[in-house]
Amino acid sequence: MERAGPGFLINLLHWIALSLLDLLFRVFNRVEVHDREHIPSRGERGVLFLSNHISALDPFLIGITAMPRFSPVWWRAAAKEELFTRVFSRAVMYLIGAFPVKRRQRDIGSMDRMAEVLKTDVLVVFPEGTWSSTGEMLPGRPGVGKVIYDARPPKIIPVAVKGTDEILPRGSWIPRIGRRAAIIYGPPMDLERFYQRPPDLETSQQIVNAVMEEIRRLHALL
Repeated sequence: MERAGPGFLINLLHWIALSLLDLLFRVFNRVEVHDREHIPSRGERGVLFLSNHISALDPFLIGITAMPRFSPVWWRAAAKEELFTRVFSRAVMYLIGAFPVKRRQRDIGSMDRMAEVLKTDVLVVFPEGTWSSTGEMLPGRPGVGKVIYDARPPKIIPVAVKGTDEILPRGSWIPRIGRRAAIIYGPPMDLERFYQRPPDLETSQQIVNAVMEEIRRLHALL
């Protein structure tokens, strides 16, 4: 059974938030969007977006450039559990469809939840598991490879972002104005070759390595 969409009120709140962010990215900063043709069509379910991560703005940039306004499908994001410890930030996280996951450990519950979300929704995940403080990409976490292996989502879209750390650096709460940034969407990845392999740690790592390689390729184009 397909999950019901987010409904009018949630979609209205999303529209307001995304419109404000659109103003930040497109008017006050010079953000370029490349290869929109690879963004799945409105209403597609079981889509997994995988991106590098350099700023707290990254999931929002994916949201305003790929998420349809008044979406018939829930858009979800895996976020570190520390963001859910304060009342305000927890409310914001739930509003944008985020749910908590544990970092720096192999959390079966978090991986199972991400695989479950992919059955009915759109999911945004950062395979590195944390921000890169240098801008250089970190190794992908095998837990993301396991989610892909278990869920086998119909569509896997690699994404690369560049420059969002100049708009909102680590530790900053106020976005900077007049900065350049870019985002690029790659063609859907075919990872079928991995699904016949044993469901072990090596396979999971190989899957996420392939994802990170494609994200690096896209990043080099920016």
